[in-house]
Amino acid sequence: MGFLQRDYWPCPFCDKGIIEVLVRPSTWSAKRSKGGKAGVKTTWSRTKEEVVILTEKCSVCGKSREEIEKKWREDGII
Repeated sequence: MGFLQRDYWPCPFCDKGIIEVLVRPSTWSAKRSKGGKAGVKTTWSRTKEEVVILTEKCSVCGKSREEIEKKWREDGII
């Protein structure tokens, strides 16, 4: 489990409002398994980065958290 980082991003609609988010960066984890003659096998996996929007709405343009999240998903930011 990675650490949470508080960050402030500009509003995707007006670029003037500040949106507060929590970001959990992606992390690597290893899983080891024993298998007869093959010995120990290590499998690596990576978790996805998670972004949680804390701000209810933009203080400048008034767009809601849902609208902001939808816009960022469409733009590939989150």
